[in-house]
Amino acid sequence: MIVSYQLDDFRSSCAIPGQFILDRFEHIGRPLNMVWPHKHHFYEILWLEKGPSRHSIDQHSFELSLDAMFFIAPGQIHELQKAEDLSGYSIMFTAEFLALGDSPPDMPAQLSFMENTYENPAVTLPVKEREALMASLNVLHAEVGRTDRSVDIIRHLLLAFLFQVKRMVVEAPVSRKDNLRVMTVKKFKKLLEIHYKQETRLSFFAETLFITPAQLNEVLKAVTGKTAGETIRERLLLEAKRMLIHGHLTVGQIAAELGFADFSYFSRQFKKQEGLSPADFRKMNT
Repeated sequence: MIVSYQLDDFRSSCAIPGQFILDRFEHIGRPLNMVWPHKHHFYEILWLEKGPSRHSIDQHSFELSLDAMFFIAPGQIHELQKAEDLSGYSIMFTAEFLALGDSPPDMPAQLSFMENTYENPAVTLPVKEREALMASLNVLHAEVGRTDRSVDIIRHLLLAFLFQVKRMVVEAPVSRKDNLRVMTVKKFKKLLEIHYKQETRLSFFAETLFITPAQLNEVLKAVTGKTAGETIRERLLLEAKRMLIHGHLTVGQIAAELGFADFSYFSRQFKKQEGLSPADFRKMNT
């Protein structure tokens, strides 16, 4: 079985626990006896300054050259050869970290180079673009290292950096296509984004995708490490957190908006996942 890591499994002084890390690749604390190949539940961007090395991702191998930027999406099986010899920067962040801001919750999908990592996993940085990106990276790194750092500033600086990368990446056609399982996951997530407030039945999504619920669960688990049910619940929880942070509805109104007929059930489920009641979560984040 492929080992799957969470962002909390990695350590850095330049981190927002469980959400974001920006540090030198060689300075990040990694799990003891980290297993290769592995998967993780977050996005990662590697900016290499010393190497090169070979990177295998979903049965495809790539040479990592100096001053290249490499993109890894959640659920991908990847392996770095001679990782101990690499140096540069690693940026790790969860989709939720971006979505909890005031940007659309499907923000990662708008950053095409992050969503198409199965097709375009890397980009070589031209000198002119490299200087501008490094300037942005330095500002972001400095903010993360401040004792009075602001999560909102970090989030917006990260988005600015990501959109600089997007502008630089050439969207060239490629011959290799996503495999069937990856395509199914993408279709499921698009459906979920449309229907998550009205539909939580696994059978609805499976029937729409012309597969059985068991097959849908199997595909989601294989690619993302989570079942379809877990993914649906996480999407609802994400929306609840966004509404608590950025909206003015009461907790009861939020529960009703998200399809929970029983307010107390919503509160119990929220606290089970977050360790805080919805009201306490709002107080801590507003």
